[in-house]
Amino acid sequence: MKRITNYFLLIVTAGLILSCKTKIAEDTSPQITESYSDSWRFHAGEGTDSAWFDTKFDDKNWQEVTSQKLLKDQNISLDNGFGWYRKTIQLSDSLQEGIKNKGGLVLHLGRLAACDEVYFNGQPVGKTGEFPQNYMGYFDNERNYLITSDKVNYGGDNLIAIKFHDGWNVGGFLEGAKLSISTAETNDKILLDVAVADSDYIFLGENPIQITTNIENKNNWDIDGKLIVTLTTDDYQPVKSDSLNISIEGLKTYSKSFELANPQPGFYRYTVQLKRNNEIVTEKKFNVGYEPEKIQSPIDAKVDFKEFWDNNLKELAKVAPNYKLTLKPEYSQHGYDMYLVEMYSFGNELIRGYYAKPQKEGKHPVIVEYMGYGSSPYPANQWWDGFAYFVLSVRGQALNQPTNRFGKWITYGLDNKDDYYYRGAFMDVVRALDFVSSRPEIDSDKIAVRGGSQGGALSFVAASLDKRVKVAAPNIPFLSNYPDYFKIAPWPKSDFDEYMKDHPEAKWEDVYNLLSYFDIKNLSQWIECPLIMGIGVQDNVCPPHINFAAYNQVKSKKRWMAFPHHAHSVGKEYNDAAMAYIKETLNFKDQ
Repeated sequence: MKRITNYFLLIVTAGLILSCKTKIAEDTSPQITESYSDSWRFHAGEGTDSAWFDTKFDDKNWQEVTSQKLLKDQNISLDNGFGWYRKTIQLSDSLQEGIKNKGGLVLHLGRLAACDEVYFNGQPVGKTGEFPQNYMGYFDNERNYLITSDKVNYGGDNLIAIKFHDGWNVGGFLEGAKLSISTAETNDKILLDVAVADSDYIFLGENPIQITTNIENKNNWDIDGKLIVTLTTDDYQPVKSDSLNISIEGLKTYSKSFELANPQPGFYRYTVQLKRNNEIVTEKKFNVGYEPEKIQSPIDAKVDFKEFWDNNLKELAKVAPNYKLTLKPEYSQHGYDMYLVEMYSFGNELIRGYYAKPQKEGKHPVIVEYMGYGSSPYPANQWWDGFAYFVLSVRGQALNQPTNRFGKWITYGLDNKDDYYYRGAFMDVVRALDFVSSRPEIDSDKIAVRGGSQGGALSFVAASLDKRVKVAAPNIPFLSNYPDYFKIAPWPKSDFDEYMKDHPEAKWEDVYNLLSYFDIKNLSQWIECPLIMGIGVQDNVCPPHINFAAYNQVKSKKRWMAFPHHAHSVGKEYNDAAMAYIKETLNFKDQ
């Protein structure tokens, strides 16, 4: 009996010893930070099938640049928006020791534009945004990437390689960027991820809006903090807020779900934060939607709305276009002859565009493409696919910008609807359809329109004002539902605020009355052709609320696609789906 008792006590004692795990104390030694020169090696291009990220690659023939200035200010160009930086550094003995003790480092690159992929000693360590063809939006924030200690080459060279893309050809490093490296502190090793219960972040039916927060503690020691989840409408009206104190063991993950039952149709903003000692350690902000086709954005067109646009179309018809085509050999390839088109539009304004004329004989369908607000000019499609293409530059923009006389386009002529910029610009949209319809090689019964942002709005305009359009593919459309728009997004409201400051006699009521004549929400009720729309759920330039304000007024066959992680852009899936939709609608067979 005594032997059994002793055996039992031995088991209990062993269990107690095992259960009393020794707590690891937080490393509170001072942070070590080192700064490095602003000199980098640079090469333009995407580097496809290259080893530009590899430590064995020899970059001695690359250009030397500084991160303190924009590349364009150093007379350096990108290749189709792509470029690479490389830099080899050595870490001091004290920094290396600190990295070993704290388990990692933080790479502080400064501000970059617009998307990037970063390698440390040949291994990927961080990424912001996505490259074309899956571009997700423009990011110009500080880039700070956590790198674990096992990726460091102690006592030797360490290579940093950065691939980046900027469609505006301004990036990567923005002015004043300076490289530094610091030891990874406790808060640096707390990672937040949020899972949204719906794959495209758009909830439908009776399902509640639901998210799950996952907080990973990569420290060896336990941490305490406060998790705060705040939900507002897209125009920042409070909906719900949750706050709870949490503890996370070392090398463990804490998960918690939150939901909103019976939401109203619309879009919502989540802010998820973890705070320690009243300091925000990590934060995620993102948008979700609920039943967007049920959003109430009623038509507010004035009684003379239709008469106004009928008269504009009559005035346009009186203007002889006098089309002039100039061959552009440098763009003529792969089945197309490329032409610069010049023509006169509403008010005898000279406008331009690029026309890809098929070299193949016969009648061809055509896609008319409208450009984004302030976009740089680009030629039409140069790879034969059976379609003709025309890319229009509306007055004052793109090809017409050298002779722009319309100031800040969106606020030009705000005192009178007859003088407002978009009166003429909307008529330019129709003039583009006149041009393609005049071409003998175009099948005028097979006209499609497409475009993004301003181009998305102009695609709505084309389909609303001209029945020659047989299918429309707008994405992230602009120029819609202005009163709500200005509550949601900072721009273009900021341009209107500046106008109001410079014109103290102006009244918001009068401005909104004028804008109602140029609101694609009011025009969309006239669309009769099939339409496919793409949206970026995180878009705060042309937010999805205003996209659906116009879409919901369309009574013809239609569909939409939402991209949950995209800001002012859509994914390749939309572009492919839109092209398939156009082909199906026009009964086009691949050639």
